[in-house]
Amino acid sequence: MAFKRPSLPELMNRADQDILSRLKGSQAALAMRTTKAVSASMGGLVHGLYGYLQWLEKQLFPESCDDENLHLHSAGVPRRSASYATGVVGFEGSDGSVVITGTAMREGQIEYVTTAEAVIAGGVATAPVRAVASGAAADQAPGVQLRLVSPIAGVTAQAVVDAEGIRGGADLETFESWRDRIMLRRARVPRGGAAGDWEEWALQVPGVTRAWEDPLGMGPSSVVLRIMADDASDGPLPSAQLLQAVIDHIEAQRNVQAQVYVVAPDTEPFIPQLIVMPNTEEARSAAAQALQDLVESEGEPGGTLLISRVRSAISLAPGVEDYDLQWPTANVAHGVGVLPIWGGVQWIVV
Repeated sequence: MAFKRPSLPELMNRADQDILSRLKGSQAALAMRTTKAVSASMGGLVHGLYGYLQWLEKQLFPESCDDENLHLHSAGVPRRSASYATGVVGFEGSDGSVVITGTAMREGQIEYVTTAEAVIAGGVATAPVRAVASGAAADQAPGVQLRLVSPIAGVTAQAVVDAEGIRGGADLETFESWRDRIMLRRARVPRGGAAGDWEEWALQVPGVTRAWEDPLGMGPSSVVLRIMADDASDGPLPSAQLLQAVIDHIEAQRNVQAQVYVVAPDTEPFIPQLIVMPNTEEARSAAAQALQDLVESEGEPGGTLLISRVRSAISLAPGVEDYDLQWPTANVAHGVGVLPIWGGVQWIVV
């Protein structure tokens, strides 16, 4: 039988009755007011101790411990650190002019430095760059101009981000994501390249939010690993930098000689056609959020979105009293390597 924590009034009454039981006759009656005060104080102290013991119990398990104690359960599952955005930029200027390693550039408040030397030839040169500070905010789209912090003789003041962009920046892993990975490790012990290991290795790379492995996906001795970067500024599909980072990480972890392919899944928008009652902005927003959460949590490459789960998500959305789902009307199956992504609701006008 589970232990039930006594309430504060119960503890106060217990203390009061215990004190009175030790006083005889008229002494008990005369001491009534005093015992009430003493028992209230004792009850409060004991109630606090019960609360502390209850808190300690929660810290014993990763699924219930406080965020600041999660590291106590994380053996073998380190928290994903923030990563630095990297890319290539182009310079223009006079032939022979040199852009040295460590040249600083800015876009707003975000600073970048070159990680290799570049020499202008034919009026142009390219150089790899890295953000000075880690985090997703440092990602830049192709064509963005970075301004040199200090002028360089013979080189124009702007550098242009190349077609691949500056990508790969990721913020420090959230406690929620870290907790999920710790629970996954507890449920399945890694075995150096067995089923499940490839997905876990991919999720250890900063920026990867979802991963699926497909053993023998490209024939014998092959593993196809599909990943997503939902939190990236250019997500949810992964950048070329992130794909390479996953490959590099897996090469350092595995001890089996499989041919590994790390790719982005093909995608297919999931756009339900729906009417909700009441037809208010609040009900629409709640239904749309519930469906988006369903697609992102249960969608997988080559999988099937069950119509029962879609209907359940809508009916359980706060504020939705009734609805008419005009599409889908049956399970939605996806081809090999095809992942459903949220495309928004098509609201039916009545």
